[in-house]
Amino acid sequence: MKIRRTFEIFLAVLIIFSLTGCQLALEDKEDNTDILIGVFITEERLDLFDMEGYLNDNINTLSGGGLINIDKNSSQYQGRLYATLTTRALKDDTGKNFDTREFVFNDFKGISYFSARVPATENEDSYITSGSEAVSDGYTSFHFGEDEDKTTLEGTIYISSDYAGKTLFINPVYQSSDGTVYAITGNGIMVSDEQGEGSVYTQTLEETTTITENGKRKSKSTSIKISLAVMFPPEQIFILQMDKDSEIIAKTKYAPGKLPGTIIPEAGVEYIIVESNKIDIEGNTVTSRTLFDRSNETLESFYRRSDGICVKQSTILDWNGN
Repeated sequence: MKIRRTFEIFLAVLIIFSLTGCQLALEDKEDNTDILIGVFITEERLDLFDMEGYLNDNINTLSGGGLINIDKNSSQYQGRLYATLTTRALKDDTGKNFDTREFVFNDFKGISYFSARVPATENEDSYITSGSEAVSDGYTSFHFGEDEDKTTLEGTIYISSDYAGKTLFINPVYQSSDGTVYAITGNGIMVSDEQGEGSVYTQTLEETTTITENGKRKSKSTSIKISLAVMFPPEQIFILQMDKDSEIIAKTKYAPGKLPGTIIPEAGVEYIIVESNKIDIEGNTVTSRTLFDRSNETLESFYRRSDGICVKQSTILDWNGN
């Protein structure tokens, strides 16, 4: 697997991009059936690349100037973190239990956002999994053609302002032709704690692989765009039910993450405002508002998890309940 990387010698084991945007074009591959399928985002760097071995074997070919350009003959030095196919017991919206299978990196805590193909069983067909609770505003697209397959994943991770200043590592995830899923060492993005709400840091990974399928060459391209956005975590949330004259019919206070599964608007309500009260980095109270009308089947609010990630809670709007 060929991946172009640049290492500062004095930072041989760490790369950090603290930029507003960064695109990594992983080198196109031919006749390699390991396909880029997404990312595994960790707080710890996956120390998988054998830098010492690479330096020892290539010391005579390294150029001067303080940079090491690793762009070929490096796959033998790149270690892998393998995922395990695990069965999880979940509940659907009606409370009914069901099982799902997914690939999990048991040895590391992190956010998985990849589109892995789960193998078929006697009782279940093969399917593709994607998505993560920690990733908001997610978008996944699959195009399967005769000559080309395309996969696109996009999403935003909202970082609590009191969590900013740490580094998150964006590690590429691949799936082999035998179904094996693994992650390799990626790059880090440091979200500055000096930035206010709305600051966004983006990294895009793109790769195209050429394979031979039924005697015919075919390309498989993947693009993953991950954004890290700073958010002041909500302290309290108000649901304002408004009539056609913008008068308040009902106002209810909730703790973040504790909204009901369904809200039945009062009679005469034309739209609903979700009002989130927050505390900025200077200790001042700030308020954000989002409007939902009868065209919306759900409303969304945010709450802060214990790991510093702000995630969405969806609440069903039953407009026909009254």
